[in-house]
Amino acid sequence: MLMKLRPIIFWSHLAVGVTAGLVILMMSVTGVLLTYERQFLEWADQQHVTSPAAGAPALTADELLNIGRVAEPDASSFELKFVNKPGSPVTLTADRERILLIDPYSGDVLRDGRGATAEFFRVVTRVHRWFAASDENFDLARATTAYSNLLFVFLILSGVYLWLPPIWRWSALKVRLFFNPRAKNAKARDYNWHHVFSVWALVPLFLIATSGSVFYFSWASSAIYAAFGEEPPVRGRRGEADAAPAGRADTMPRQALLIAAQQHALAHEAADWHSIKLRTNAVPAASTTFVIDRSIGRRPDLAYELTLDSGDASVVEVKRNDDKTPGARARTFVRFLHTGEVFGFLGQTLAGLASLAGCLLAYTGIALAWRRLVSPLFRKTA
Repeated sequence: MLMKLRPIIFWSHLAVGVTAGLVILMMSVTGVLLTYERQFLEWADQQHVTSPAAGAPALTADELLNIGRVAEPDASSFELKFVNKPGSPVTLTADRERILLIDPYSGDVLRDGRGATAEFFRVVTRVHRWFAASDENFDLARATTAYSNLLFVFLILSGVYLWLPPIWRWSALKVRLFFNPRAKNAKARDYNWHHVFSVWALVPLFLIATSGSVFYFSWASSAIYAAFGEEPPVRGRRGEADAAPAGRADTMPRQALLIAAQQHALAHEAADWHSIKLRTNAVPAASTTFVIDRSIGRRPDLAYELTLDSGDASVVEVKRNDDKTPGARARTFVRFLHTGEVFGFLGQTLAGLASLAGCLLAYTGIALAWRRLVSPLFRKTA
């Protein structure tokens, strides 16, 4: 029975690999490029660190917001990001679209726009998710990457079965676990590499591929909530949650609210905060929201959201990752499991190495399929 099953799985594995191999190769290559995205973006911003003139004070949050209002007078919301490092530029975002990098002392605009580094990663991300396709081809491109990702899961699972040697001997296992120095030609080398990289990258590749499904399929995301007996949240269109609350006359200066947020961080085990984001509407509102992060980003366990009353800086609400429902925490965990960022720098590195292994698996798989299916046709023609 097992001998009859193996050819079926083999040819299914081969057919799926031929169908989705090039798309999987593209996603793996772009995945490698995105490995240290956050670190490179941080490095690009820190190239603009400035030194103040003797005794020059830093601009207040209110003065920085005024710069944003002049640059984007019709903007309905602003975000200021302060990095906990002397001389670090302040990032001002208007309506989530226009981004200005501002000198914290002079108020000069150091960079208008995302910058070359951020734009590079933005393009790579778009290619990774949907080939950076235009609007008219977006649905087809996104469906192609979505179902190719599912096919990759099948390749991983069927590959586990095919990896097992027909006869359990050390000599057979050894050439599947380690590089074979006796591989004298390209075919033998590709066969050996396909087995070696598949087994050593099995777990991270499986986690990356399965977690990637939540980006494409609503049923995958809903399944996470269902596992905890929860209903998935109803998501509105972008920007609906940012509707400006009613204004009030006794709004404190944003600088005073920022200081209150910093004091809250110091008093609640976040004295080593890396960045604080101040989110506010163009019209004075009853409350002001801050995001206090101890990482360079994308570590939900190291960040929390603080809402202060705009009139007296009292705490209105504190939202931490632990305060979410089990289903929401699991959904967030899976989101950042895909990039490895949930485990910090080490997780990113493992995800990057797994993506590199994915590149080699796709390449060797395509090369083996070419030799089996296409090369014989050329020989017959000759």
